[in-house]
Amino acid sequence: MQRKIDIVHCEPGEVIFAEDEPGDSMFLIGEGSVKISKRGRAGQQETLAFLLAGDFFGEMALVDSGKRSAQAAAVEAVTLGRIDREGWDLLLRLAPHEVLNNFTRSITRRLRDNNQKFIEEMMRNERLALLGSTIGAVMHDMNNPIMCIRGACEVMRATLHDELTSKMSGLIRDAVEKMEAMTKELLDFTRGKTQLNLQNVGVSEFLRQLEPDFARCRPFIDVRVEMLYDGLLHVDRHRLLRVFANLIRNAREAIGPKEGNIVRLIVRKIDAQVRFELSDTGPGIPAEILPRIFEPFMTHGKTNGTGLGLPISKAVVEAHGGTITVSSSERGTTFTIDIPAPA
Repeated sequence: MQRKIDIVHCEPGEVIFAEDEPGDSMFLIGEGSVKISKRGRAGQQETLAFLLAGDFFGEMALVDSGKRSAQAAAVEAVTLGRIDREGWDLLLRLAPHEVLNNFTRSITRRLRDNNQKFIEEMMRNERLALLGSTIGAVMHDMNNPIMCIRGACEVMRATLHDELTSKMSGLIRDAVEKMEAMTKELLDFTRGKTQLNLQNVGVSEFLRQLEPDFARCRPFIDVRVEMLYDGLLHVDRHRLLRVFANLIRNAREAIGPKEGNIVRLIVRKIDAQVRFELSDTGPGIPAEILPRIFEPFMTHGKTNGTGLGLPISKAVVEAHGGTITVSSSERGTTFTIDIPAPA
C-alpha cells in the first residue's frame, strides 16, 4: 500500500491545487494545516475551512472525476499523502466497510459544516450589501455639508491671515478629507473593489506620519521603530497610513495601559518587497479565531468593534499587489505586510 501513496511536501502559502483545475487524487494531511477556499467577491479567495493533521481533502475528484470545486493551499509547511484512483480502489478492496463508513461519516460532517458556512456567507454578504447602500446614501447626503465646510475654511484662510486661524482651518480641512476618505474606503470594500491614488513617498516620511498613532501608545507602552530601509514606496499614502493606524490601535488596545509592554515596527527590504513587521507583547489572538481574523465582521476582545478594520486593511494591501499575514501566541502578535518596492 505504501507504494500507492505519494508523499508531497508544500511550503507555507503554496497552492496544492486550484479551483476548476482537473482532479484525479485526494490528499491525507500528515503534518501541518491546509486552507480550503473559493473565489468570492471581486475574485478574492473566501475561506471555507481549515484542515489539520489526520484530515483529508480533494476526495470528490475520486468520486465524480470532475474539476476541483475549491482551492487548497498550505497554511504552514505541510506533509501530505497523495492517493490516486488506483490507490483508492486498492483501499476499497482491502477494507471496504471501514473505509466507506469513515468516508461517509467524514463527508456528512463536512457537508454540515459547509452548509453552515454557506449560510454565514450569505448573511455576511447581505450585511455588506446593506452597509454599502447605507454608506452610499449617507455620502450623497453629506456632499452639501462638506462643500459648505470646505468653502467656509477657504474664506477663513483668505480673509484671516493670523497663525491660529490658518492652523485651525487646516485642521478642519484635513479632518473633512479624512472623513471623506474613510467613508469612500468603506464603500469600496463593500463593493469588492479598492481604488488607489498611487504616489511616491519615502519610508522615513511615511513613518513620521505614523508618529501621532505611536504617541497614543506612550507613556505606558514602549514604542520601538527600526528603519532598515529608507527608500521609496509607490503607494496610496493615505490608505496605507490608515492600515497601520488600525494595526497600531489594535495592538494598543490589546496590550492596555500596562508598563513594560512593547510595540515594535521594523521596516526592511527583502528582494523586491518592502517588509513591515508590526509586533506587540500583548496576550495574543486565540488560535480558534486566528484563521478567520481577516473575515468581515470577525471581531475579538472589543465591545464596540465592527469587525471590518482588518478585512479593509487586507483589501488595501492586496490592491497594492502586496500581502498581509499574522502570527500570534501568548507572547504577542505580529502582522507582516509586504509591499512591492518601486522598480
